[in-house]
Amino acid sequence: MQGAWLLLVLNGLSPASTAPADCAASLCWQVSPQICVTEQPGQLCQAALQLNWQSQTLISPCLYLAEQKLYCWENSYGGQWQQQLSWQNANLSLRSADDSVLLQTPLQVQSRKPARRRLNSPWSLF
Repeated sequence: MQGAWLLLVLNGLSPASTAPADCAASLCWQVSPQICVTEQPGQLCQAALQLNWQSQTLISPCLYLAEQKLYCWENSYGGQWQQQLSWQNANLSLRSADDSVLLQTPLQVQSRKPARRRLNSPWSLF
């Protein structure tokens, strides 16, 4: 079960998450992946980012990665978006026309190889 939970987390889902169509809130979304694993520390993540959102009211939101506008929808109850992107740790947000944040989630970049650290001090008394 732990392996399945880890796989869900790496795919941007959690055991308690639901698809946007099943959400009871007035505005829901599903973003995948939320965690990206790179080979080396400091590398940019390069992956296809996918997003689905659903609203109970008609809205015209825009999608942002950090402060960069990626896409906007006009008078919609929901939308889908997918694009190959490169990013470091950043926030993905859905914002209204007046630039207020409607939904936000962090996108994390982790590396497979931890940064090397020195095991002994660089100097010696003897």
